[in-house]
Amino acid sequence: MKIPYSTLTSASLLAGRAADMQCLGSSTGEPLAEGTYNEPLRPQVHYTPSENFSNDPNGLIYANNLYHVYHQWNAHENKPGYQNWGHATSEDLVHWKLHPPAITPDSEEGPFIFSGSAVIDVNNTSGVFNDTTAPENRMVALYTSATDEKQTQNLAYSTDGGYSYTKRPGPVIDLNNTQFRDPKVFWYEAGSKWVMIVSLASQHEMIIYESANLIDWTETSRFGNVGQLGYEYECPDLFPVKVEGSDEEKWVLITSVNPGAIRGGGSGTSYFIGDFDGKAFTPMDLTVREMDFGFDNYAGVTFNNVPDEKRLWMGWNSNWLYTGQVPTEPWRSALSLIHELSLTKVNLTHQQETLMLRHTPVDLSSLASLVKQTTTPMSSDSIDFPSDGAIDFTADLAMTSSSSDSASKSASRITIESEDGQNSIEIGVQFADHIAYINRGNAGWSNAVFGNVAATSITIPEDEQKVRVRAIVDHSQLEVFVQDGIHLASMAFFFEDGRVPARLRYTNDEGVVTESFKLEALKSIWQC
Repeated sequence: MKIPYSTLTSASLLAGRAADMQCLGSSTGEPLAEGTYNEPLRPQVHYTPSENFSNDPNGLIYANNLYHVYHQWNAHENKPGYQNWGHATSEDLVHWKLHPPAITPDSEEGPFIFSGSAVIDVNNTSGVFNDTTAPENRMVALYTSATDEKQTQNLAYSTDGGYSYTKRPGPVIDLNNTQFRDPKVFWYEAGSKWVMIVSLASQHEMIIYESANLIDWTETSRFGNVGQLGYEYECPDLFPVKVEGSDEEKWVLITSVNPGAIRGGGSGTSYFIGDFDGKAFTPMDLTVREMDFGFDNYAGVTFNNVPDEKRLWMGWNSNWLYTGQVPTEPWRSALSLIHELSLTKVNLTHQQETLMLRHTPVDLSSLASLVKQTTTPMSSDSIDFPSDGAIDFTADLAMTSSSSDSASKSASRITIESEDGQNSIEIGVQFADHIAYINRGNAGWSNAVFGNVAATSITIPEDEQKVRVRAIVDHSQLEVFVQDGIHLASMAFFFEDGRVPARLRYTNDEGVVTESFKLEALKSIWQC
């Protein structure tokens, strides 16, 4: 990640305040201000720090029966700036316990702790651990140390299972480059070695390195200058994924682009599918596959060390175009829900069969209570929420044989409204135009940039007469999964004057029906 140094502040370092309530898991002994985690715009099922600005997820890893999420966090202010690694853990990928920051700058002037990754060095290949450190606690973080003069890749290690880290003096890789960042490191079993992929941001390249000890690194290949070039490449990831319904395995290479993404010109993420031989990534094609067709999903990476070889992913639900101006206090920015990734074969419009990532969100059943479910085809309905705005709904939409050929008579619209109807967001499918879309133009808060990126859509193959839409609506965060997660859209929205989503309406044109519908209210993860 990159942040403007003009925003840095000399205010004193905060200790990462967490709540003293059991459900939040206080670790600092400093209580939250009254009303924290109960603000109208605060997401209730998405992770947010208690206060101040946060962004890229870092060091995602499963260790000692816990999922660790580190993330970029400004410990001083509610805007981009003084960056260190915020920290939270979870047993179930739903509820989060807050901890003090895990890696912090040496001083007020830096160097600052940019994005990176974490691994478990069970066999002490790095040589930084002594025999008294249990193998499962040998956590190593590779991160970017950033100053105005240059960015280098550095190592820190933890002997307590990832709660605190000691920095190893000096960089492990130094190219004397000011735009060299965001290392993702993993163990490559076939070659019995560590592999790193890291971005040469302004050169639109990703370098792949190998190492036996996490300290001495040798470049093996480069990949880049393809896909969405934008201004800079950031936050790469490289990982294997199984193809659904087969034993075939392919490798996925993710890169985030900012600014200049296809959607809205700001932040966006794309991916390539191919093969990796331990030294070089070879794409099967150079098709630009979007990770998300919304405007608010950036810098997503996957967890290391997950049981059963599951590939779990998490992103940052915001956009550098406007992230510092959105109307949230005392925090800004949420991380996405955890998604499990798989590869699936898809027939797209006027194209041969291809592979695409499928996103399946984490199981939210522990939070859910049923509001309404029907399998009787319906043309319209209105449903009030029994909660204060966090819901999960799935709608199966279909054209009927009597459908009109007119584009104006083949749409299905789902509107999420505030109680007074003043603010709303719309999710829909236009069958005649073969698109699924989202429009936040009437959501309330906006500015000159936010208002110009209000609506987005994805193409649906012409021969598909049924579309499944699932959406998780969470106060100011929206994640939409189309066709069981083959398409994902993440959108932030901000109802005004303390309003929250309170009602859902769906309406269908003649010839379109809602074949089935299910809506569940979601309990806050921040409440006991």
